[in-house]
Amino acid sequence: MSLPIPLTMAVTRVGAGVLTYANPELSAKVFGIKGDSSAYTARLFGSRDAALGLAVLSPNRSVRRNALRMGVVIDALDCAAAVMDAKRGKLTAAGSALLVGGAFAFAVLGVVALRESD
Repeated sequence: MSLPIPLTMAVTRVGAGVLTYANPELSAKVFGIKGDSSAYTARLFGSRDAALGLAVLSPNRSVRRNALRMGVVIDALDCAAAVMDAKRGKLTAAGSALLVGGAFAFAVLGVVALRESD
């Protein structure tokens, strides 16, 4: 893979996904989620993020581009969800910054990566 942005995104996604799947309680603390969160729901996020990250590492250009496209949509939706939960007080201040900022940054980086790969 010649582009550092997709590689960085893939490694981050796989890392966050594996952490969340393996230890949803710890990931809730890391991501600043207040209260009791569902381990099942967290694991859904974990498996999704790990799968997206692995797809971006595919040797097949079409698979990589489709994973980046899906990531942009998913990250935009994650950003909106984080804003909603932040407004409802479901996230710590640090969690709000991390989840809103992280999802927004990944959506933007996904668009940049797609443009650079044309």
